Amino acid sequence: MAVCRQLKKGAAAPCETGVSGLKPRTVLIRKTDIAGIVRHATIKKGLSLTLVATKKGFLFEGMGSSNAARAELSQGTYGPRYTHSLDLVAFDPGPEQAETMEDLAAEPEGVVSITPDNNGYYKILGLNAGLRPSAMNTDSENEDLGGGVAGTLTSTKEKGLADYFMVFTAGVYDVNATRLAFEALYTV
Repeated sequence: MAVCRQLKKGAAAPCETGVSGLKPRTVLIRKTDIAGIVRHATIKKGLSLTLVATKKGFLFEGMGSSNAARAELSQGTYGPRYTHSLDLVAFDPGPEQAETMEDLAAEPEGVVSITPDNNGYYKILGLNAGLRPSAMNTDSENEDLGGGVAGTLTSTKEKGLADYFMVFTAGVYDVNATRLAFEALYTV
C-alpha cells in the first residue's frame, strides 16, 4: 500500500505568539483566470500562481475583521476532508455592490481567495474546488453593515488547510516581494 502522506517532523514553540486576525483586504480570483500554480520544492504549502494574460483578481476591502478566512478539518469516511470558508462584507449598500455579490453566486467554477494575515503571510482558500457563496444576506436594520451585503464563500472539497501565496528570493521567503506580487494580482 502506498503511503501518500506521513508525519515528517514536530512543531517547536515560536519565539513570539503570532498575532491573530486578518488584514481587511482580500483578493478574489476566478478559478478560470488562474493559468498556473507552482509549489515550492520544500515548503509544500507555499506556492505562487500566475493568471491568464490580461486577467486580474478583484480587491474586496473590508473594515476591521470583516474578512475572515477559515479552514477546518472534518473526518470523512475514507480520510480527512477540509472545508474552507471566507466571510466578507460589501459595505456599500448600493446596486453595484449587490450585483457584484450576485455575480459571485453565479460564478460557475467558483473563486480562490488570497488574504493577508497579521504575520506577513497570505492565505489561499478554495484552490482545489473553488469557493462559492453558501450564505448571503442584507438587512437594512443591521447597524454594523449599514445595509451592506454580508456573505460567506465556502468549499467543502479542499485537500488541506489553507495554502500560502509566497515569493522566494534566493530560497528564502521574501515578505516584500510577496506583497508586491499580491498587489499585482488585482485591479481596484
